[in-house]
Amino acid sequence: VVMLSAAGSERGQEMTLRALERGAVDFVRKPSGPVSIDLATVRHELLAALNAARSMNLAGVRTPTRPAREPGAAATPERTARMATRVVGIASSTGGPRALGELIPHLPALLGAAVVVVQHMPRDFTRSLARRLDLVSSLVVREASDGEPLLENRVYIAPGGNHLTLAGAPGAGRLCLDSSPAIWGVRPAADPLFESIADRFRSSAIGIVLTGMGRDGAEGLRRIRASGGIGVVQDRESSIVYGMPQAALAAAGADHISGISGLARLIERLCAA
Repeated sequence: VVMLSAAGSERGQEMTLRALERGAVDFVRKPSGPVSIDLATVRHELLAALNAARSMNLAGVRTPTRPAREPGAAATPERTARMATRVVGIASSTGGPRALGELIPHLPALLGAAVVVVQHMPRDFTRSLARRLDLVSSLVVREASDGEPLLENRVYIAPGGNHLTLAGAPGAGRLCLDSSPAIWGVRPAADPLFESIADRFRSSAIGIVLTGMGRDGAEGLRRIRASGGIGVVQDRESSIVYGMPQAALAAAGADHISGISGLARLIERLCAA
């Protein structure tokens, strides 16, 4: 399923994200609302989404699981909000909302690292994605803001339309947003984030490439591993589209190849090492 979505309201965005979590492979936003007579303007986006659907691994579509959590339970307590000395960078694209929905809620509240996510997605949808993940996760999940400090036990989602990079040193990092040109046809792109993680955090960095079309994240993962960090790619069997993990594996290699169901435990183990 490829959705052609107006999604001009919060409810519309929520419905689109829910469809992606339940097996839709991708969506294209209508250019001018519910009744759009100018669909030709999104022709290339729609063709790209249909090509992604042709490459879809149906075996990777499974019912997402959620950890048990008491209704209204608080996420990470504020007293644990220390500056991060370790960073987990995650790149995802086609099939990513579903993969992130399977991964982020299973990470422990006291992970001991900041998690920074680039999901190829338009503006506004990234805010809705962060809100949905925050509701079901022990970690605090937020859309990233320019200049805010990089705290451990937090998940930051790059906002659509902006590249996200890190500045500062371990224990004194901050988030930086910019609207420089798209890379690999997308903004945000994972390569600038991964390269900044490699430069700033070196051996305290973990880079993860999840499902998606194209090769974004491949060069960044190579930089992370060359700087002493750890590289992880999602396996073919659980990837809805294996393009990005395959490109990363070819360009950078990997220290670990993991299915999505076991990835949270692997991240927890690597952060504790």
